[in-house]
Amino acid sequence: MRLRLVHPAPQGQGTDPPRGRKSDLLSLTDDQNDRLRAAIKHLRGAYGTYACLATVVGVRKGLLVNVATGVHRGSHALAFHVARAGGVSVEQILTPGVADASRCALCGRKRGAS
Repeated sequence: MRLRLVHPAPQGQGTDPPRGRKSDLLSLTDDQNDRLRAAIKHLRGAYGTYACLATVVGVRKGLLVNVATGVHRGSHALAFHVARAGGVSVEQILTPGVADASRCALCGRKRGAS
């Protein structure tokens, strides 16, 4: 006669439910992501460093660097916080529009002025 050790049956179904794919409506489009990346890069110039900008935006420095360099995609929440740090609306960052070439889109400063 052989004895076999049997583990107790797992509680519940034994597996986690499958992770669904995020809806495309929750993600930024490629154009919006490119505009967010540009806004982060411009604000980095205005604030001096990514560390300073990250403090103002309220996120980790690595996140801003990764989004700005294209390693990660941005989100609507990040766009909101970046817009607030730049003093503009989210729409000004994410949507294309006619821009006054003589002024910075984020800070409104005249280009070429010292």
